[in-house]
Amino acid sequence: MLLLLALLFLSALIFWNFVWKRRGLPPGPVPLPLLGNGISLGRSKCHYAPFQQWSREFGPIYTIWLGEAPVVVVTDFELMRDLFVKDGNAYAGRHFMVKLMAEFTACRGTLYGVVNTEGELWKETRRFALQSMRNLGMGRARLEERFLRDIDVMIGTVRKEIASLEESGEKENGIELDFYTNRLIGSTINQVLFGHAFSDDHLEDFHRLKHAMDNQIKLLDTVTGRALIGNPRLRCFPPFSWTFGSMDNNATTIFAYIDKTIAARVEERERDRKAGRVEPGEANDLLNCFLDQVEAKAEPKEERDKYFNMENVRKVCFDLFFAGQETTSTTLNFLVLYLLLDQRVQSKMLAELDRLDTEKERAVVNECQRLCNLLPFNLTHRTMADVQIEGKDGQIRLSQGTNIVPQISCVLFDEKIFPNPRRFLPERFLNQSGQLERVDEFIPFGLGKRICMGESLARMELFLFTANFFRNFQVLPVDALNPPTAQKQKCFAPAKCTTNTFMAAWNLRNEHSENIHVLVPEYV
Repeated sequence: MLLLLALLFLSALIFWNFVWKRRGLPPGPVPLPLLGNGISLGRSKCHYAPFQQWSREFGPIYTIWLGEAPVVVVTDFELMRDLFVKDGNAYAGRHFMVKLMAEFTACRGTLYGVVNTEGELWKETRRFALQSMRNLGMGRARLEERFLRDIDVMIGTVRKEIASLEESGEKENGIELDFYTNRLIGSTINQVLFGHAFSDDHLEDFHRLKHAMDNQIKLLDTVTGRALIGNPRLRCFPPFSWTFGSMDNNATTIFAYIDKTIAARVEERERDRKAGRVEPGEANDLLNCFLDQVEAKAEPKEERDKYFNMENVRKVCFDLFFAGQETTSTTLNFLVLYLLLDQRVQSKMLAELDRLDTEKERAVVNECQRLCNLLPFNLTHRTMADVQIEGKDGQIRLSQGTNIVPQISCVLFDEKIFPNPRRFLPERFLNQSGQLERVDEFIPFGLGKRICMGESLARMELFLFTANFFRNFQVLPVDALNPPTAQKQKCFAPAKCTTNTFMAAWNLRNEHSENIHVLVPEYV
């Protein structure tokens, strides 16, 4: 009898996993119970190969499983544009990590912010955040001036470290640059959000935050982490509970810094108000913009409470800090690595920078973004209505609430669009006249309604760092016979690809070039 029951249970499980739960969805690789396709993804470095292989096998739209959560994957650029741009409102929902985030102690059982929300809350919050960033001069002269000051400080520090190594006869040991780039980008996003950089007085905060973010990314890239994204209820059972506990601690650490900063600002504003020092409309960072809106009297109170409350303020700060810090600093580390490994490209770029010509430099930045492709699996959208899609074998109907993702890596590594996609070839972005050429399929910031909010800030940071830092330095391998590897560390979204730690030798160039800045062209 027990054997019969066991066979019936096993048969039901097989029928459920391989047939019933997959009904009505595009075909795709067979998932395992609870784990989905996580093991298949985990076998590949940065997970690009499986998505391309599945696209060849199942066509430009197919289904994979993250734990017990199905995700429809779109891999063709034209189809992405039809769905996420032309019909963007129907695909502007959000699934990824929504339920898991809500379980973190620091999230207090609520969902706010701009990453894990949807509907009117997301629209209003995103609209206000973007408008506030524009008013603060994000990507324009004021923020550009701040960023150039920070770059000058970084250049001066690196010069001193090089001089110190030369004096001690240890120049051949090289310098690990990622600490400086991480701090540079962290200071920029902290200034946008909270109005101050990570000076020496705030370094302890920065180290604590960076450690928590790095740990969180690593945990999200484990088999148990991916399963938790698909089914947060697994957090109650080992070994998933161990992973969730560490994730929860990391989130608490990051929110502790944000809550401390917000509380100090609220107290400061109250003191200024009592002292009559309040200047309406003079917000100089995003936190003040949101606090002004929370306190605004013009809107109906129920609307103000619904969209602009303290929970939303802290979640917006969390979303923007995490995204703004990790993506750009890692891209800069890849850029330095690619130039170190390809002296041909670096020499051409340096020669053009000496003439204050930035076409080659911008092509280098574009190619770095394409090749490093930070998010190997992009953040998942959710359909906001029933939709129909033209599939390989006819019409595909997806019901409202279906998880769907534009798999950008399949576009950025498409050999038909970018020949030899695994090679670092910045000239692919230049025309025959050596001018930067627009490539529609170059979409490192995503596309559609959910395109990255910080695109203009990131473009400014990448351009200004590359142009001004490399006017001062040439990067070389410490050991030319054993250069560092360009192999990315294994990762999965929302984890990001990262470089392996590497040391680099730096030659000083243009001794007085720190007094001459290359500025952002209007068309960047």
